[in-house]
Amino acid sequence: MFFSAQAESAGLQAEVAVETIMGDGLADFLEELVTDFRGWAGTRTWTSHRADLQLEASHSGHLVELLWTLRFPNPSYDPNDIWSVTVRTSISPGEDLTNLAREVRSFLYDE
Repeated sequence: MFFSAQAESAGLQAEVAVETIMGDGLADFLEELVTDFRGWAGTRTWTSHRADLQLEASHSGHLVELLWTLRFPNPSYDPNDIWSVTVRTSISPGEDLTNLAREVRSFLYDE
């Protein structure tokens, strides 16, 4: 399964084609964050099949901080010709995170 991941901000526009095998468990990863909405220690990490997209999640008590890293080309290519960009987003651990998990599952698995 392929999908496009984009990061945009002032002066930045990046896009990668993300390759996954049946979503690589991204929906499950997000749903585990929802289950542990009260918090967890440290950082949890999900990485796509070819490492072109990585998501790190940490819980500050009031917010879940998500670090989205896009890489091109993926690390299996020449390591001297690679770029990456990391974007930080924050989301509340309640309804907002639940909605994100639901939308990702729908995107990956609904026809």
